[in-house]
Amino acid sequence: MRPRVGLLHYTCPPVIGGVETVLYEQATRLSALGYPVTILAGRGGPLPSPTNVQLVIIPDLDSKREQSSDSLTLERLKPQLRSLDVLIVHNALTLHFNLSLTAALWTAAGEGGPRIVSWCHDLSWANPLYLPLLQPNPPWSLLKQYNPKIRTVCVSEQRRQQWLQLSGAPAESALVIPNGIDAAGVLRLGPATRDLSDRLGLDRVDALLLAPVRITKRKNLEWAIEAAAAVRASGRRVRLLITGPPGPHNPRALDYVGELRELRRRLGLEEEVTFLFEETGRAASADYPIDAQTLYDLYMLSDVVTLPSSGEGFGLPLAEAALYRVPVVCTDLPAFREIASEGVRYVPVESGAKAFSDAVLEALADPGTGLRRRVLREYSWDRIIREQLEPLLSEAP
Repeated sequence: MRPRVGLLHYTCPPVIGGVETVLYEQATRLSALGYPVTILAGRGGPLPSPTNVQLVIIPDLDSKREQSSDSLTLERLKPQLRSLDVLIVHNALTLHFNLSLTAALWTAAGEGGPRIVSWCHDLSWANPLYLPLLQPNPPWSLLKQYNPKIRTVCVSEQRRQQWLQLSGAPAESALVIPNGIDAAGVLRLGPATRDLSDRLGLDRVDALLLAPVRITKRKNLEWAIEAAAAVRASGRRVRLLITGPPGPHNPRALDYVGELRELRRRLGLEEEVTFLFEETGRAASADYPIDAQTLYDLYMLSDVVTLPSSGEGFGLPLAEAALYRVPVVCTDLPAFREIASEGVRYVPVESGAKAFSDAVLEALADPGTGLRRRVLREYSWDRIIREQLEPLLSEAP
């Protein structure tokens, strides 16, 4: 049975703030995974969209309200605490904006109620602007005092080090769980793309290569597959997506597909190289496996567009990639040069597959490409919830 989770902050959406956004993301994503979730806040609501998350407003929790005594605050919290297994407290144990609440939570931690997690975004005692307002005695001193009955989570290593220095807490008592980003929401990915990304684990790779072309011999897709092998050999988790179906006019197109599949098998890339026409996504049409919107979404998600054609009359994928500012590695063809005389990595056709692979590795080594992929991979809310928050919730009391 999943633990019953409470998330507490002074305010909640639609009140606008970074902590409020984090609290809401945690609440809705945990609820979608089947956790019973309750938000406890002093002000806010109703929540922005339909959700199974329960919202309980307790005015004593508000940072702007005239503060009650800590015993009265605790008395008003207790009915909710009885129905929780874990209470995640955002900032109220490390900021001075409601000291009655801070003291009440300290008392609750010693009374055998829910496990309390102090989620530290900010520290009053580490902020020069707040230091003149603070006093050395309780309850102010509680904001920098280690409590072995309260688990501490900091949003960055910097915050963790500040907390450890202030509190003298054992290093193992505090961990880092960063804030996440809803990349699919920011990039406005369509439902078909989200489904494809989930099925293929696109958020878990280190490099996403895109070959946005039909499968015909002159597209020379062997080089793209060999480039994927080179990326994997460099120690990266890679996925190559070949978006198009076999060419509709050449009866030998399926023979070429067979050759590519055999190359994929021989290089051991069955998991890394995906022909999207083999996928049965919801966006599939009669002759093309994905619709235009999903293709555009894949441009936004990809790290390098690979165009190893041996001949072209035009280069529409190159132009599309330019609109999405995706690095392009392509063969040095006059049609491509007409579109982009610079700004892409050209590989002469006679240079061969290894030169093409080297150019792809060069593109991936660009700091901007690496940062973007790191954000997509490491700061995904889904990954943070799955790999860090859920194990925290399952910790023994």
